[in-house]
Amino acid sequence: MARQEPGNPRVGAIAEQLGISASTVSKVINGRPGVAAKTRRRVEKALADEGYAHPLVSTKIAQTIELVVDYIANNGTIEMIRYASKWALDAGLALTVTQTDHQRRAEECLRGIIDRNPLGVITQMSSIDQEGKNVLKARGIPLVAVDPVDLVSDEDMSITLDNWTGGYQAAKCLLDAGHRCIGVIAGPANVQSAQARLAGYRAALAAIGATLPSNMVQQGDYLPDRGYQAACDLLDRDHRPSAILACNDLTAVNIYRAARERGLEPGQDLSVVGFDNVYPSSYLMPALTTVDQPFDLMARMAVGMILDARQGKEFQRHVVMPTRLVSRHSVVNLTRARRLRSEDRVQESAQ
Repeated sequence: MARQEPGNPRVGAIAEQLGISASTVSKVINGRPGVAAKTRRRVEKALADEGYAHPLVSTKIAQTIELVVDYIANNGTIEMIRYASKWALDAGLALTVTQTDHQRRAEECLRGIIDRNPLGVITQMSSIDQEGKNVLKARGIPLVAVDPVDLVSDEDMSITLDNWTGGYQAAKCLLDAGHRCIGVIAGPANVQSAQARLAGYRAALAAIGATLPSNMVQQGDYLPDRGYQAACDLLDRDHRPSAILACNDLTAVNIYRAARERGLEPGQDLSVVGFDNVYPSSYLMPALTTVDQPFDLMARMAVGMILDARQGKEFQRHVVMPTRLVSRHSVVNLTRARRLRSEDRVQESAQ
């Protein structure tokens, strides 16, 4: 595509609208430096509002896919990096990872993405605001939201886990094992995946005519420190729960820690169910019962969506992935334990 020069009528019209020089607008369109960040954002918004929906930068599209996350931890981001890298490599591409530092550097990260001009962008449990989406669209850069934080529009592309069903499966596992006093460490209140999981927990209890008392729900944030403090609060009560549902496996690891500090053994004195099925859930002692999130398949679909969008193919723009419960050894079957104790008492009486 030819560079947009200051003499272009469209460039001149936008420059007049914003009260800046045509050369400044041209620099933004062509991805050249020398424009203040605030001015660049104003120009980009005006271009997006004008429907400037083809690539603005004349430089070659980088053969990379950009993965944007808020932070990297054992909460699924490491798995997404692993599998997105794998599927990008299979497609002859490279993967670039950008951390927004809990959105504190979101604007800077977006600027870097624009400068690198990748083939496409994947966000995981992170968000790019509408203005940022407009900028990417103006440059023809496809964006796929994996496990989106916010609601997505029909125009967006998204891959979402069926978090509600996953939450239902996790709670039903404990209910089927005879647990009724169940604590919950929920995820961030402003993240739709966390709210869907909590709603699934509640629905499983409602199905047997039970409710989840508000004082048994602790607010977590998918990170270790807050999850640990929430577990301590639940376990220090006079009537502590017999089981705890964790919003993710990283929280479950810290439930184990809090329990052992109090002389309680997970899988014996306390049942724990996680969510995500990430490392080290299968290596814990006891191995953690958890809800599996198919990161490999989600990454493959995200890369495929970007390639399809670039090639102008028709494809499903919104996908909801199924979940499955992975049963291991962190759940005590109270019903069986009560039956065994009853049988023991009968045998003792007979003697």
